[in-house]
Amino acid sequence: MPPTIGQSCLTQNSLTPLFNTSRGRFIQKVLSRGIYEAGICSNCQEKAAFLAIATTMTDNFENDEATGSDAQFSGDDNKYGNVEPGDGSRFRQRGLFGLRGRRMYQRLQTLLPQYRTLTNPELAAITENAIIIAAQLWKNPNLLDEVPLTSYADGTFYRFSILWFKLTGGIEKLALATKQYSKFLRQLQCGGDLYPGQGLNCTYNATHQGICSADCIKGLEDSGEYCGCVGGAGPQCPNSPIHVRCCLDTCSQELKMDLGFVLDASDSVGANNYELQRIFVKDLLRRVNVGRNKTHVGIINYSTGNEILTWLDQDYTLQQKIQAVDRSVYFGEGTNTNLALRQANTVFSSNRGLREPEDGATQVIFVVTDGESANRNATVEAAKILKDKGIHLVSVGVGDDSNLDLIELHAICTPPAAENYFEISDYSALDRKLNQFTSKTCSEPAPLPTNITVTGEVGKDKYKFLKIKIEIIGNKIKITITLLNGNVHVFYSFNNRNPKDPADFNRYETKTSNLFGRFFSQFESYLKGTRASNNEMTLIIDKPDTNPEFVYVGVKGVEDNNKFE
Repeated sequence: MPPTIGQSCLTQNSLTPLFNTSRGRFIQKVLSRGIYEAGICSNCQEKAAFLAIATTMTDNFENDEATGSDAQFSGDDNKYGNVEPGDGSRFRQRGLFGLRGRRMYQRLQTLLPQYRTLTNPELAAITENAIIIAAQLWKNPNLLDEVPLTSYADGTFYRFSILWFKLTGGIEKLALATKQYSKFLRQLQCGGDLYPGQGLNCTYNATHQGICSADCIKGLEDSGEYCGCVGGAGPQCPNSPIHVRCCLDTCSQELKMDLGFVLDASDSVGANNYELQRIFVKDLLRRVNVGRNKTHVGIINYSTGNEILTWLDQDYTLQQKIQAVDRSVYFGEGTNTNLALRQANTVFSSNRGLREPEDGATQVIFVVTDGESANRNATVEAAKILKDKGIHLVSVGVGDDSNLDLIELHAICTPPAAENYFEISDYSALDRKLNQFTSKTCSEPAPLPTNITVTGEVGKDKYKFLKIKIEIIGNKIKITITLLNGNVHVFYSFNNRNPKDPADFNRYETKTSNLFGRFFSQFESYLKGTRASNNEMTLIIDKPDTNPEFVYVGVKGVEDNNKFE
């Protein structure tokens, strides 16, 4: 019979693709039971990771165990704790969390003797058994003394890579699992898409310190915003998979932005929380390349009224922007988000420093609030005016759903809300989201209208990402790049917002399944690159039948200093 405990952990909408059949409904109940038994029913990011693992290990619930002849599994006879001929086949990968090898089957027999997995290993593949085993592996991935996987499910590729390594001992199928994790984070509305993340400080070489980060791996070519180790990957970080390296820099893009903040100083925030908000803004400013020819910053502070703390065309240094934040006043009155956004439209105007598309500056505004505004319709309309100008809006709701107007917050941000609306439990959690917001600024491409020439600069192994709106008659798109200094490589895609050099994804060996091979062959036709020759290159791109709205371009610097138009 299907499990009945904990069915509320997942709704049918959580797993819509699975509900075309009675088997799909059964799987939903099974997975809900496993999530309940794992103790993660109330944590969205952990549920998404659990679902990603189960989906990947079973090839989208098509296979309960690895398939093949005894001879094909003989290569595993001396791996995974196997000691006898035939152990590779007998103790093959089975179940929703990929139980594998005599050692793990033996440990499971000790913990859960009722499943008799050592004497009847095929019982680990039976669905009702497999889900309880999966919950046990979540709580104790080596079935001995490992900490629960809960601590690694934080919505980042960095920690999900470590989670997968703890569970499997390698990175086989990690790319597929990562895509599933990203999908479920969006589907469950976990407050933002997957983002890179980072770990502890590390020693890059004798003269430089770095930070442990997840480099790119094969299979994520269409998801370059999740990964990257700029300036060359350093040594492998301790107790981590092979692609988690000591990196000097994790922001792939050469940042040049018109960046805005709309800060809530209303009475519901409170003076202490307002100070946490100010600290968060200053910390983010330190990461976004503030400078005269780099990132410009405008900040509005609001309650019933509002004040402009700094304009885009004023005080270009980082220190000046931080001082402007320090001068802000906590008003402690109403929440007039409408007027604050209209003031942002004044700050983000060509008269006050908003750069033209030709300058290649990405335009992003973060709107932070902990409650519903005084006038929802007026607020949504004010946000629309900004978005119609091509400005990318990110809304940040602080608090629980009972205090937040989710309809308003979703309408404020640039669609889709799953990528551009972030929900945070309280202001003390803002600091923990700093890496996520930094990632958002690092991955956002600069919008570029058709038939406009943009001038850009990019350092060695850095990228400049562009988003070009397709407004053509016919089925061809022409992009011309002229070198003014140095050399660049150019890549494009219709579905990947950060197209990167495929060579960035080939540093680490991993096995792939047939499913992965089929996926990658479909992907290759959408990612193309070229190199500059004679200071000019021309891309003639066939527009796909899917009629995409944008073509995304990644320009990668080859030499130390590169300038192009």
